[in-house]
Amino acid sequence: MTIEKAFGIVIRRLRKELLLSQEELSAISSLDRVFISRLERGIQQPKLVTIFQLATALKVSVSRVFLETELLLCFNKSSICKPGLNSDDFSIFWNHFGEKLMNKAPNLQGNETILLAEDEIHTRAFLFDTLTDHGYTVIVAEDGQDAVDTYKENMDRVDLVLMDVMMPRKDGVTAYKEISELNASSKILLMSGYSSVSLGGIDDLNFIQKPMLPTALFTHIRELLDFKAERISAPPA
Repeated sequence: MTIEKAFGIVIRRLRKELLLSQEELSAISSLDRVFISRLERGIQQPKLVTIFQLATALKVSVSRVFLETELLLCFNKSSICKPGLNSDDFSIFWNHFGEKLMNKAPNLQGNETILLAEDEIHTRAFLFDTLTDHGYTVIVAEDGQDAVDTYKENMDRVDLVLMDVMMPRKDGVTAYKEISELNASSKILLMSGYSSVSLGGIDDLNFIQKPMLPTALFTHIRELLDFKAERISAPPA
């Protein structure tokens, strides 16, 4: 099952839960009905701004849509999922087990401070909410130059930098190099809608490709932070 198909099943389930037709959801969200139909059939790739519009119209958080999509993908791969999965099957599963399973990863939570650098306002808002929901303190920067300036001012507080690659004024790779010059031991996770191969010269950096599901993002974050903690606590040779 693809992310697009899983997302479509989730949107269709949430729409039916509110007893909304595609026409009614179209009117509330200001999205074209044909576009919504393609989304629900899993043949239209959703953009984050689209997910915000639909989540608002369906009266749920964006995090809920992402987490439910991720849970559906896991459900589809599990032994309890039989061939011919449909939205009704998942609705039954979700109502009984969904909330418990979504809250069953305390190892992905934290209390560290993250500098989030993202120029796209909807992506920034989603990441801010998702990070704070998992216990992190978040300092926001709106572009690459702002990220470097903000890091200088908060160097002693920031445990990790989560930064987009394509940003105005200064791109993420350039900002990465400048932050690394300020602090060689800084932990930086870059993210982009482009693959690391297409970006060139980024293979040696910590990188995650958008769109990413929450578990993948927090797994990367914990790996970086926990590796840092291990290095600091390790006894001298």
